[in-house]
Amino acid sequence: MTPTEARINAAAMRLFTSRGGPDVTMSELAEEAQVARGTLYRNIESVDKLYSGLIDNITTEIHAGIAATLDDTGADDPALRLATGIRLFTRLPHDNPPLGRFVVRFGLTEESLHTVLAGPPMHDIETGIATGRYTVPATMTLSIASLVVGSTVSAMGLVLEGRQTWRDAGSIIAELILRALGIAPDEAQRIATAPLPGFAATGG
Repeated sequence: MTPTEARINAAAMRLFTSRGGPDVTMSELAEEAQVARGTLYRNIESVDKLYSGLIDNITTEIHAGIAATLDDTGADDPALRLATGIRLFTRLPHDNPPLGRFVVRFGLTEESLHTVLAGPPMHDIETGIATGRYTVPATMTLSIASLVVGSTVSAMGLVLEGRQTWRDAGSIIAELILRALGIAPDEAQRIATAPLPGFAATGG
């Protein structure tokens, strides 16, 4: 990504977050990004495509970064991978507040949910069910994915509002989800409070 593209994306993320969607004109985006309209037109096809592309790219990059971190640690327990992923995601508003606000605002959109359903989080959920790590039927897979996404986005919102630290919010949500999946309370708490691997948040 070129510096100009990065500047445009950052400006778009701020505007989309404040407006709640792609209701932004090219002139407004050019002004926010501090680039000429001609430069803007050379770098993006339309505001709508920039909006959907940003959501897709950001969620894909975040999930890929977390999955790579988990793979580097050698973690193969689905419950540990799920809990760690939730906690690292909840840390994003602390590491990068603008990115955190964007994800909270648009984390439940069709594009974001598609990324979850097609990516590493769904694989870990399916593995946990298939191996008997979770005591829930496979028919609940999609509902579990929705529960994880909704709960994690809500936890991120608590961090942004200053109601909880990212450590508390992430661990509490991770523990509650593990318990809902059939993990014993003591084990769920231990997994949800285990030391975290390092993770560099996308965009900062």
